[in-house]
Amino acid sequence: MAKDSTRTSAEQQRAAVAMSNTDSVTAALSADAVGEAIADTTGERLTIRERLAYGVGDIGGNLIFAPISAFLLFYLTDTVGIGAAIAGTLLLFGRVLDGTMDLVIGTLIDKTSTRWGKARPWLLFSMPVLVVTFILLFNVPAGLDETAKNAYVFIMYFLCLGVGFVGSNLAYHTLLSVITSNSAMRVSLTVIRTFCALIATLAVNFVTFPLVQSFGGGQGGWTATVLIYGVVAAVTLLVVFFGTKERVKSTVRRDAGPKLPLRRMLGMLLRNPYFYLAFGFFLISYTVSGTAGVGIYYATDVLGDGGLYSILSLVQFVPLLIGLSFMPRIIGKVGKRRAILAGTVLTIVGILVSLIDPSNFALVLGGGLIRAVGGIPAAAGLFALVADVVDFGEWKTGVRLDGMTYAAATAGQNFGAGLGVALVGWLLAAGDYDGTLAVQPQSAIDMQIVIYLWLPLVLSVLMGVLMYFFNIDKNLSTIQRDLAARRVAAATPGENA
Repeated sequence: MAKDSTRTSAEQQRAAVAMSNTDSVTAALSADAVGEAIADTTGERLTIRERLAYGVGDIGGNLIFAPISAFLLFYLTDTVGIGAAIAGTLLLFGRVLDGTMDLVIGTLIDKTSTRWGKARPWLLFSMPVLVVTFILLFNVPAGLDETAKNAYVFIMYFLCLGVGFVGSNLAYHTLLSVITSNSAMRVSLTVIRTFCALIATLAVNFVTFPLVQSFGGGQGGWTATVLIYGVVAAVTLLVVFFGTKERVKSTVRRDAGPKLPLRRMLGMLLRNPYFYLAFGFFLISYTVSGTAGVGIYYATDVLGDGGLYSILSLVQFVPLLIGLSFMPRIIGKVGKRRAILAGTVLTIVGILVSLIDPSNFALVLGGGLIRAVGGIPAAAGLFALVADVVDFGEWKTGVRLDGMTYAAATAGQNFGAGLGVALVGWLLAAGDYDGTLAVQPQSAIDMQIVIYLWLPLVLSVLMGVLMYFFNIDKNLSTIQRDLAARRVAAATPGENA
């Protein structure tokens, strides 16, 4: 092993031990051997209790995010009476601000240092803002004029997603990279949280309309429904705070991340090439997710029965729930990048199947099933891949930027989701959709097909191109071995000159 003049002799020795003991270990699973070889306890296996405590956070997050993504536009157009184009524009502007807040809060998380760590405090204190503004968002006061309605929706939307959700969700993502340094554990945590997210999203998509109707429909039905979602979300986020522990610290004893000026931190982030790929992939992926809001319109107008939306949602999520259990083993063998690439190809095939006849429920259902299977690898490995980007940045610069790196990913998530929802509103308006009509014009029906199938097809191809260049797996084993050695050296007094 070549000597590196920037390391102490003790660190060189530990790195050499790690190299000699892990040559046969795959990149995805190397952290276990590294931790044992050099006594890096940040890579220890987590208890089932702590893994579950972390995972349920995505139940709470998606009891907020899923109703907003799937039903807020519909609520605004059909209950509040705001036009589709205006509503979509309001939501896009809100998401642009959300993405800006990602970068601000990500920086603040990296500068936070408390006895609870740097991510968990943000989970605790952003939760009340998130829950209260979420409930208010679906309770637009009656009697407001059009301008006041628009202003109310914009303010509550920004406070809910731009402040409450960004604060809690970004802290939750950051927690993944500081709760453990073990890549296999990160995949396991991602699988558990994704399973919880899918359960929550499936429940929201499947029961929201029945719940609204059972509570009398209209504004009263929406109020009761979001109250239930908000209370459950608050409980799950508290479980995450009290049930987890932060372990991973910066490998640099002096000049640590929280003490660095913002300009230098940002410069380090921008020198990480995988930062751009992560941002782009999240942007496009969540643009596709944002367009899912057209699903209820598509089921009603193209397939002819709004009740079919629940079945389409069920078919989209059940394969994910089943397939996630196999992903840690598959990703351990082929790596995250290859698995996600294969899934993207399968997603494209599923869309093409539905395009054979977009009004044929059987074909749309079958294509949706294939698309769901194709989405399993990204659901299981995407956030764990961002943790690898954090490790790469620390490996190159010596400074760990968990919050800012995850901010890049979630900024892409917010921009993308906002753009997706806005596209639905704008394109529906361009197709002459009118929520007051019992039967929509053919132009509106054709536009719904474009949004539901053609747009995701184009975006899926772009996602495949980005993931092709996201080849961080090839260096992951070396990165984790070096970082594990540095952690031990940084934790030992007198070894960092």
